[in-house]
Amino acid sequence: MEKERVKMPIGALIACILIVVFLAACIVGLAVLIVNGITGRTASTDPASEPSLTQAPGRTDRDPGSASTDAPSWQPGQEPSSGLVTSGTQTSGDADKVETIARCMSAVVSIDITMMSGTGDVYAGSGSGVIITADGYVVTCNHVVENAAKIYVYLNDGSQYEAALIGNDPVTDIAVVKISADGTSFPCATLGTSSSLRVGQSVYAIGNALGELSNTVTEGIISGLDRDIEIDGQSMTLIQTSAAINSGNSGGALFLDDGTLIGVVNSKTSGTTSSGAVIEGLGFAVPIDLAKPIITDIMNYGFVTGRPYLGVTTKNVSFGFGMFSYYTYPQVVSVIEGSSAALAGIRENDIITAINGETISSSTALRVKINSFSVGDRITITIQRGNDVFDVEVTLMERTQK
Repeated sequence: MEKERVKMPIGALIACILIVVFLAACIVGLAVLIVNGITGRTASTDPASEPSLTQAPGRTDRDPGSASTDAPSWQPGQEPSSGLVTSGTQTSGDADKVETIARCMSAVVSIDITMMSGTGDVYAGSGSGVIITADGYVVTCNHVVENAAKIYVYLNDGSQYEAALIGNDPVTDIAVVKISADGTSFPCATLGTSSSLRVGQSVYAIGNALGELSNTVTEGIISGLDRDIEIDGQSMTLIQTSAAINSGNSGGALFLDDGTLIGVVNSKTSGTTSSGAVIEGLGFAVPIDLAKPIITDIMNYGFVTGRPYLGVTTKNVSFGFGMFSYYTYPQVVSVIEGSSAALAGIRENDIITAINGETISSSTALRVKINSFSVGDRITITIQRGNDVFDVEVTLMERTQK
């Protein structure tokens, strides 16, 4: 049996065709919107719609995401990015300053000392120093190396040497030691002048901070000149600086910002005042103009010329009287042959209790008192020898031997 065909009226057919065409257009439009939403780009075929490339520097009206269809105008090897310059090292506007500090650091050393004990040499302390000649003379502070059994010097490059004590001066707190190495020329500081310094000038303090942080650099200014400071009973005239000074900096350098050595760091003030005020930022250095003749004498003779010299070495001894009171005096350990003390009849184990009637309570006090006189002065020293107490007359002579 022949199947009956179903025929669609012509009007309905036309309507179906129009619906299909409309749906197809919608699908195409939707696809374009989806693609544009994903890429963020807006296509344009009209050259007039592209912005001009002759705009003012630093400004563009181009859509940051738009693309140009123009081909690159550069040839291989001439890419615009080839003009980028990349440095292998970081530099700053302080390049000269960094180079100056580097030169200064090369001349500054760390110092360790040992002292004798019942079990042999033992570590006793640390400080700093400055190489002042290419053949290895090093200036430091007397209190850094005083009574040392051995002195070890460590350079900025990591090398180390055992140093020999050339001489020392407790009055100015200056000492000179020497390191040696065959064929070695050591980096050394250039000595400046301290007489022309002005408050406010920039300086660098370099030293072995805390006895552990070798060649620590701190920056500051000259805070004061000709400061009269008393240290261990000895009055000293020093440079004051705001550069941070720590334990271990003693003997280190105070450099002017031109790289010249203008002071030997020797002390700082810390703690609180009697009123409770906290002391901060007070560092001091021996002016190089004062230190230089001392350094020169020590290098040339092993001691400072023109100084009154008693000729004894002493140690402190204490005596108890009653339950709570005691007294300390210097006791003679040795007497230099031919010295003022030897000629006056002072002996080993004698205890010095007074000079010109003024009580002497320590070896430091004895040294300070002797240095308050001049060569040729005649003084009276009170001696306790065993149970006997008596006076001796001493004429102070100039030191003539190390």
